[in-house]
Amino acid sequence: MSGNLDGTPVDSRGKDSPVEDYLNDKFQTLSDLENLDALLTIVQTQQSQLRDQLQEAETRADKARNAAKEHSQNVLIQAQLFRQEQEDIDRRLRATTSSETAQDAAREFETSMEKLRRLDVAKGYIALIIEVNKLSEEARKLIQKDPKSALVPYNKLQHLAKSLKIRHEASESAAVHLVDFVEKTTSTLWDEMKDKLAGEFQNVLGKMGWPAPKVDLNKFPEFQKGFDKLLVLQEPEIKSGLKDKPLLPLEVLVKPLELRFRYHFEGDKQTNRVDKPEWFLSQLITLITTYNPFLCSSIQPILSSSENPHVSSRDAVNEFITALLPVLRRKIHNLLPQILDQAQLLSHFIHEMIKFDAVLRDEFSYVPYGENGWKGVTHEVLTVENGFAGWIKVEKEFALSRYHNILNAEDAWVIDYDSAGPNDAKPTKSALRLKDLLETITDRYRPLTSFSQRLSFLMNIQISILDQYLNRLQSSIDAFSILSSSIARAVQGTSKEEVQSLSGLGGLERLCKVYGSATFLEDCTRDWDEDPFFLELWEELQTRAQKSQQSNSNKSLTGTMNVEEVANVTSNAVVSGDDDGALFDNIAEAYKSLRTRAEEMIVELLLGSIKEELKSYSRITLWSSIDMDRGDSTISPEIVPAVATLNSFLDFLSKTVAAAVFRRVFRKLGAGIQDWMWDYVITRNQFSSAGGSQFSSDINEIWKTCSRYVEEPTASMRKLKDSCVLLTLSTSPAEGSLGLKEVARSVFEGNDKARDTLGRLGLANLSANDARTVLQRRVEAFA
Repeated sequence: MSGNLDGTPVDSRGKDSPVEDYLNDKFQTLSDLENLDALLTIVQTQQSQLRDQLQEAETRADKARNAAKEHSQNVLIQAQLFRQEQEDIDRRLRATTSSETAQDAAREFETSMEKLRRLDVAKGYIALIIEVNKLSEEARKLIQKDPKSALVPYNKLQHLAKSLKIRHEASESAAVHLVDFVEKTTSTLWDEMKDKLAGEFQNVLGKMGWPAPKVDLNKFPEFQKGFDKLLVLQEPEIKSGLKDKPLLPLEVLVKPLELRFRYHFEGDKQTNRVDKPEWFLSQLITLITTYNPFLCSSIQPILSSSENPHVSSRDAVNEFITALLPVLRRKIHNLLPQILDQAQLLSHFIHEMIKFDAVLRDEFSYVPYGENGWKGVTHEVLTVENGFAGWIKVEKEFALSRYHNILNAEDAWVIDYDSAGPNDAKPTKSALRLKDLLETITDRYRPLTSFSQRLSFLMNIQISILDQYLNRLQSSIDAFSILSSSIARAVQGTSKEEVQSLSGLGGLERLCKVYGSATFLEDCTRDWDEDPFFLELWEELQTRAQKSQQSNSNKSLTGTMNVEEVANVTSNAVVSGDDDGALFDNIAEAYKSLRTRAEEMIVELLLGSIKEELKSYSRITLWSSIDMDRGDSTISPEIVPAVATLNSFLDFLSKTVAAAVFRRVFRKLGAGIQDWMWDYVITRNQFSSAGGSQFSSDINEIWKTCSRYVEEPTASMRKLKDSCVLLTLSTSPAEGSLGLKEVARSVFEGNDKARDTLGRLGLANLSANDARTVLQRRVEAFA
């Protein structure tokens, strides 16, 4: 090992060092030399393998060099060919278009290609038109002999028109004229086929003498053939659903009847009058009635025998009506503009339409095929023709006019004693007439099928009028309250007539008018809530309100009123969802509040008047010195006016209010009289035996008067009755009876003794303190 000039060590063995290392590794000892032959053999084998690998690698390298050279030559050739072809194309374009540059030539070539494209499109248009004409001609040839076969090319044509329209819309309306042509051709073909078969069927009808209502079809077998052909032609429409379109054969049957109708009701004839809609409506009913036997006996068997279930399940009379309704719709469409601005004519027309719909439903059970119900032609007039706004306006004006006439009548506030039973409150004639008016209004809109229209009538007319009448009654009772106030009398003065109307029987009658009217209308609204019509309306209202609340929608339920606004007018249960709600809840509660207030004022008036009459009685101070010789049969003259007033009040009240209410009012009146007697007579005076007897006689006179109207007048004055017993206790009792002094001593001895003594006397309605108070009024008790 030696080093280089720069100090790097150099292997002195040179290139043979690997061989040296190999030999040193294989021959480390002398014994290893024995393997020399084997080792040489291995080395020679490896050398041979390496020589073969080298030769194979040189062969692959030569092939790769040759392939790369060949690929480069091919690419060069292709590039030369591309340049030649491009030059050739440019040369031919210039030669073809005589253009100076290739760009100009390309533009002219594109123009030519566009013309070719248009030519190709036109070729497609022509092919399509040829196909359309071919299908049309094929259908025309087949229609008379075999309508079912004619439907095959017609259906193809119809499908072609639909698909063409879809592609036309998808391509931004690129084939307007073609689409229009195909659609018109399809429509024209249908009209031609229908007119062809309809014409043949009309010829048969002419031979039969139609529209004679009695025809023997056995003599005209071609009738059923023509009928069936029209049904076959209409099969595609029947399958998809005709809705309100009539069957073709029925449409042909109705044509002569339509001409008659138009002659009488759409021309210059006297029968065509805008103020007589009942004339043309009754004519249609007559037609249905007249041809009903023919339809049932002749047409129904044909329909029922059809193989098409959508035909065989139809009712001939219903289909006849469906065929007649377009005649009516055209008449209505022409008539409405003439009467929309004329309130009376419009109202009369709507009511006649409602009657007409009712006849079709009730007498002919009319329901269009495939529908669960029929809303009626009236619904079409009010909704489709937008006649509802004008009609409800007319109806409201009419109802308000009737309402004001009711209130302005001379006998409006006269109590009608014959209108209610003996145990019911007696209303005024205005309340009775108002009920009749409201029920008439209900009858007017009861046939309507639209929920919003029904609710509009209820809220805008009926409840509105009930509100107005309620306000009128409230104003009356408010005025009564104000004018009867002593302060009001002092400030503004009150005439003699006003005083009479506010006091005595005049005031009582005035209050009873309000009470009876409010009670009557409250009962009416409660009864209406049980009417199936209003029950159905209430259930629908609740359902819609719940859906509106669940969806958090503020959508109006009717007109511009949302859920909360409707609830304010009808019932709070609309919002709360209570099961006990009803349509007239709010207005019924308002009348109930007014009734309750009127009843309270009646009691106040009665008590006030009786107390006023008893003022002179309260001034008697000689109860302790009354002469015993007067006896019990004579009452104090000071009590007579009060008894007379009480009698007149009770007599009037018993005839005017319900028996239960009379008893309730009497209980309050009796309690008031009892309190007054206690406060102003018993506790303010001293009584001798004769005085006590006299007072008891006076009270008995009151009870005697009251007993004419109630069974037990003392029931509400038991305290007063017991007080009279103490005031009349004898100072010299019979043997075994309690005398005044004994009772007084026991009562003042203690509460237990007092209660025991009062119990023995049967005075359960007096407390010990009240008994002591009464006994202290007896001058003999402690003498």
